[in-house]
Amino acid sequence: MLSNVENFLGSKIKAARENAGLSLEELAKQGCISAKQLEQIESGGDAYFYSAAIKLASAKKIANILGVVEDGY
Repeated sequence: MLSNVENFLGSKIKAARENAGLSLEELAKQGCISAKQLEQIESGGDAYFYSAAIKLASAKKIANILGVVEDGY
């Protein structure tokens, strides 16, 4: 189950990625994660991460690449 922070951050990342015109694959490559991991950050799930902490760290890294402000997470 996703926490509120993960839901909030995932939706912000997806919106920012789409606004930037980037595909899952393009952004995943920039963040050094797989497209499946990025998809799970945006939509939920954790099968492609060893732990929730690693997923959150990856999400923050992707958010930083996109310039998503750290308000609320």
